[in-house]
Amino acid sequence: MKWILIPAVAIAAACSGGDTNRDTVSQQSGSMAADTTTAVAPDTMANRPAVAPMNDSSIVAELAQADMAEVQQAGLALKESKSTAVRTLAQRLRSDHSAHLKQLTALASTLHLPAPDSASVPPAPELQGKTGAAFDSAFVQHAVEDHQKDIDKLQNTMLPAAQSDQLKSLIRATVPKLQAHLALAQSAERKLGS
Repeated sequence: MKWILIPAVAIAAACSGGDTNRDTVSQQSGSMAADTTTAVAPDTMANRPAVAPMNDSSIVAELAQADMAEVQQAGLALKESKSTAVRTLAQRLRSDHSAHLKQLTALASTLHLPAPDSASVPPAPELQGKTGAAFDSAFVQHAVEDHQKDIDKLQNTMLPAAQSDQLKSLIRATVPKLQAHLALAQSAERKLGS
């Protein structure tokens, strides 16, 4: 903790001291600031960018982007994969996320929120340039990790932040579907031996 307080003390001294002392203290506090940057772990709250609180509009927009990404990735899997397990997963993801996107669009209209942006989303970097078994493995692994994160975010961030009862209801109904997707992705992962 002392390394955090030293720059504050140095700055306070610089403000109350004479001009000669101020230059010396400024140089010292500047080097201390550089030292504290490397001393703090990159995943600490202090180093994370400030995130605006979620509201219904931002939740709908984020869910829509996730749906579009899933539909796009599933379409790619249906083109690239020869694995029955991967193709089954991709078909389910494309179907369910397309339906969910339609629900979100209707809900946005009902709640007088901006319509979800229909601009395409960039493909997942994990899938780019991969073919065959490498693609199948990357697709399934991405689906598992992505659905785990999404379930957690829906339950622990979006649901508490949602203001509309209709949006809360949609989020609650979405979680079991994503859990089913996760189970299907985990099954495909076992079948592929990844």
